[in-house]
Amino acid sequence: MSRLWGRRRWRLAAAIVCGACTCAAAGTAEAASVSFRLTGGGRTIPREFFGLSMEYNSLATYAGMGSLFGQAVSLFRAENGSPMILRIGGKSADHVYWDPTGITHPPKNTWRIGTQWMDNLVSVVKANDMKAMLDLNLAVHSAKMETAFAVAAKHALPHGDLVGVEIGNEPDLYKNQPWLSKERISSTTGVHGKWPLSYSWPQYHRDWRTYASALRRSIPGIKLGGPETISSKLQYIQAVQDDGRLNANFITIHRYASSSCWPKTSPWYPTIKMMLASSSSAGLANTVTNAVALAHSHHETLRLTEVGSISCGGNNGVANSFAIALWAPDALLNMVKVGVDAVNWHIQPDLPNSPFHTTSKGLEALPEMYGLSLFGQMLRPNAVLLNGSTAGTPGISIWAVRFSGGMRVLVINKNAGGASATLSVGHHKSAYVRLLRAPSIRSSRGVTFGGQQIGANGHWQGKLRSRSVPDTSSGYRVDVPGYSAAMVTLWR
Repeated sequence: MSRLWGRRRWRLAAAIVCGACTCAAAGTAEAASVSFRLTGGGRTIPREFFGLSMEYNSLATYAGMGSLFGQAVSLFRAENGSPMILRIGGKSADHVYWDPTGITHPPKNTWRIGTQWMDNLVSVVKANDMKAMLDLNLAVHSAKMETAFAVAAKHALPHGDLVGVEIGNEPDLYKNQPWLSKERISSTTGVHGKWPLSYSWPQYHRDWRTYASALRRSIPGIKLGGPETISSKLQYIQAVQDDGRLNANFITIHRYASSSCWPKTSPWYPTIKMMLASSSSAGLANTVTNAVALAHSHHETLRLTEVGSISCGGNNGVANSFAIALWAPDALLNMVKVGVDAVNWHIQPDLPNSPFHTTSKGLEALPEMYGLSLFGQMLRPNAVLLNGSTAGTPGISIWAVRFSGGMRVLVINKNAGGASATLSVGHHKSAYVRLLRAPSIRSSRGVTFGGQQIGANGHWQGKLRSRSVPDTSSGYRVDVPGYSAAMVTLWR
């Protein structure tokens, strides 16, 4: 989601985004004891699990960063060597028109993209070992224009680098956007003047068939994704299935933990306490379990194509706080746990909910970037999220990921008080721990990981600090300060 909507128009969307954001207490300042043991089995983490998402009108900004963008991306790229899938879409998808189709006067509040935009896409994809996924404009109801756009992208990108297209962006919210009825061009078909007001999943099914048919004819083998909804209700998902050759290849949903479009007086307005609550991590992942089951039963993948902490740009003091650095890896690993096959993390320039900003001095890394970097370092070759059991004080999450040559265990302490964690994960030749810390849970600066910080050039700066963890009869014992995370690397 972008900030293209006014605050009032977003309130209903915020209700759906946040869901049941019941926030439990984040924890106490007392010391805690927690233990973790492996219980057998696990889930292989897909190699291309973590990708990025950006708006159509953000591409030029990131392309203009040149090699600095690539360096920023490298900090949270999975360490398994896989290419990263870049999804272009979001709210801008329903406002962008492909220029070479000859449109001279697009409707108000829309804009055209052409060869320069496509050149930027090709440049970013080539320079950063990425593959592209495009979210198509469904609001204009021109399968002809969007098919021409997809064909142009396929021809412009290196062979195989257009991995799919999505049909529409959050069609379950069209009914709250009456102004979309003005999106008409000469090739618009099949809609009446006030179509958004009555839009629902049967209309989306009809539109899906129209677009899917045109795309399959023009680009044989193209992978199609939908329904791109903010809700995980199954009606929209079923609308892209059971249509034979027009079936979706992958199911797509959007997920944010909260939304700053709520009024500040609302109990749902984002707070640090809310972002530290389990409802924002495990609870958020659990909202898509039915969608995962339905997708997998049809041999389709479930991709969260727009994921972030707080929609509508986020609020200062929360979206750019250290709380997000602790929330991000916990939320992502919960998504792996429930069976999500891939995510695309949504980034936008200069907003509080972005992982980094660019300034005249270079890159400014926000806390979120540290959390994403930590997660990327968990995804080494042949990574498997192992099943485990955690016992002890609530507010502490422990994750174990096995990979070729070793294992990494992540302990996230969302409590104010320190914790002592005992990890029963088998015997290894060596074990080292690095801490993710900040001056306070509200800090937007001063974050360190292993004593290092991300510099303006996008490289880690400072002396790396790690310490060995002794192997005792009860397991590896790690002390984790309040409001921090510890990543333990164990080598065989």
